[in-house]
Amino acid sequence: MTIDSNAAPRLRVIWAGRSVVGCVRTNNEDALWAGALAGDPGDGREITDDVEGDSVLLRPGAVLAVADGMGGAKAGEVASELAVTILREEMLRRAAEGAADGADEGGLAEAFVGAVEVANERIRDESAVNPARRGMGTTLTAVWVYDHTAQLVHVGDSRAYLFRKGRLSRLTKDQSLVEKLLEDNIITEEEAQRMGARNIILQALGSEEDLDVAQPRSGLEAGDILMLCTDGLTGVVPDDDVEEILRAGGSLEEACARLIAAAEAGGGPDNITVLVGRIEPEHSAPHA
Repeated sequence: MTIDSNAAPRLRVIWAGRSVVGCVRTNNEDALWAGALAGDPGDGREITDDVEGDSVLLRPGAVLAVADGMGGAKAGEVASELAVTILREEMLRRAAEGAADGADEGGLAEAFVGAVEVANERIRDESAVNPARRGMGTTLTAVWVYDHTAQLVHVGDSRAYLFRKGRLSRLTKDQSLVEKLLEDNIITEEEAQRMGARNIILQALGSEEDLDVAQPRSGLEAGDILMLCTDGLTGVVPDDDVEEILRAGGSLEEACARLIAAAEAGGGPDNITVLVGRIEPEHSAPHA
């Protein structure tokens, strides 16, 4: 669904995110990034475990992204950081070149997918020349918010959700073995919950030359919350519980903290990354 941005009030997105190692792992192979698409692609801004900020949703807008790496000898954390770093550089470059000005939605989606393909190629190149990083890969789920639109790119099983008027809906479909078996009616939801292979994904950045990048899109309105996360959250905390936590309100930082605490209370077997963005009228006062 697309909303006529000329008829609707101007919006902005406020975001906050956090990534933690969890209760079992010794290193964090997740990565996240969020930023307005303005500035120099080489300005040296670091990828960190905590982010916050805001941007008006006029083009070129802003991007929120999470990645979950895999590979031995800490190669997974290299892959995930490469994914979000290259995505940031490519999207800033494309914005600086005016790629979002005057382009239709098909062209914008193509530009977003192009940035993912560059990241995939760079990860594959790094894997090929460095034996310690051979076979590394990463999921990547990102949303480009502009005008009144959320354009997504999605590879793997990290997820994006839309929370609207107290209800949570998933915007992405896991590219995983379990999801495929469910889709083909080979297993039931109850059987899926008991499967020990829930972390087997069917594609990842770095794993193959040609990716099938999913490109969901959603309209946006004031009050919406976008949530991106890795399976360190969704593998432990049911969607109903996530919905209840978001319904409790408060600041975005508090929502991230509550979601991470819920995953840790469930054992925290994996790294946990949560990134939330709230859509607000452009001139609204910041929430406490």
